[in-house]
Amino acid sequence: MRGQNKFFKIILLLGDISVACIALFWALAARNKNLVPQFGGFLYGFFALYAFWIIIIFVLNLYDLHFFKKPMDFYLNLVIFSVLAFLSGVTYFYFRPQANINPKTILILNVLIFDIFFVLWRYMFNLILEAKGVKDKIVIIGSNSRLKEIMPQINKNYEVLAFFNQDPSKISELPSKVLFTSNIEELKNIVLSKKASSVLLATDFYSEKDLIKQIFSNLPLILNYVAFNDLYEFTTKRVSLDSLDEAWFLQKISKSENKFEQIIKRSFDIVLSLAGLLLFLIFFPIISVAIKFDSEGGIFYTQKRVGKNGKIFLIRKFRTMTNDKNQNKETWRETNKNNVTRVGKVLRKLHLDELPQAWSIFRGDLSFVGPRPEWMELANVFEKEIPFYKQRYLAKPGLFGWAQINFPASKSVNEAKEKFEYDLYYIKNHSLLLDIEIILKAIKLFFF
Repeated sequence: MRGQNKFFKIILLLGDISVACIALFWALAARNKNLVPQFGGFLYGFFALYAFWIIIIFVLNLYDLHFFKKPMDFYLNLVIFSVLAFLSGVTYFYFRPQANINPKTILILNVLIFDIFFVLWRYMFNLILEAKGVKDKIVIIGSNSRLKEIMPQINKNYEVLAFFNQDPSKISELPSKVLFTSNIEELKNIVLSKKASSVLLATDFYSEKDLIKQIFSNLPLILNYVAFNDLYEFTTKRVSLDSLDEAWFLQKISKSENKFEQIIKRSFDIVLSLAGLLLFLIFFPIISVAIKFDSEGGIFYTQKRVGKNGKIFLIRKFRTMTNDKNQNKETWRETNKNNVTRVGKVLRKLHLDELPQAWSIFRGDLSFVGPRPEWMELANVFEKEIPFYKQRYLAKPGLFGWAQINFPASKSVNEAKEKFEYDLYYIKNHSLLLDIEIILKAIKLFFF
């Protein structure tokens, strides 16, 4: 496997060099078609710079072939590479005036086009590895109540060599072809003889210090050690509540907010809310008349919701249900679909009932993307029944949320708990890139 890894890394290296050359060609073409015939001269001038770029890619660990990768880490490293690539280019051509090349715009285009082709190339490479059935070899240490849930994904991406547990009774329904051992020396022999490259720690290794000492003393430190919670989060795109405690929140959640991202996101919210308010003014006469003719009651439906830091605010929607006096008393009122009016069905299907919420976004109570704000009465129930539920209020609520696009409307506390795990994933990993992903998936759900 290690010899094979070296071969694949060489393929990656050759591919990256090719991508750099292709990016330069298209940068010249985009800048000025008359520069294309001078491609050879530009390539000669950029050659030493490209060698430095390859070193940056290597330092940023972008030649790591382990299957467990966080996409956000990849894109973050790509952003870091882009900045360093541009700065190194400016420095290189400043101290090398004899190259007689004035890149400026060409350098910027080269970096941007390189990023695009680099992402496409790496994506194609991963598809090829998957098609050829190339898998990382892994051993699994310990057990976990949710291990069975993600075993299909583990078997898809890894070749599981062995399970290790000091208590055999904790391992159930193991694949028949996978070896089980409770002897650390035997596990060591398996790792070395079959050339395992990764270890999944499916146990609370903070509390099992003796086990960790055995692993530290017997297994090579050069292996890729993966914590179960990280792999579970990567696989399911949610955070498991089963093993969370206060320390997890202090380590993973407690951090200062990115002011730049906040400004960008708020600006984005204002622009979209203004567009939403314009649509509201256009559709208001038609929708209000249709609602009044279809059923008795007001045009708007209002409800108290819990926002960031537990702040209570009012949301307004176009009314889509009959004017039921118990609509703000029944905890799971959304389960009663019989109360939806004829006009309400159309409004919900087209999401036009949400238009009045553009005002809440403009005011700052809501964001366009974030955990959906919960009804105050339900929130009180969840705070008592679901551990750490109040931490949901760390993020500003939104019109579209990660939980909303991955899980249907909850109809019980257990379903709300599962949905909360998706909200925790968003709170832990929130970024502009994740917001863009949520928006794109929301658009896809809207049309399909």
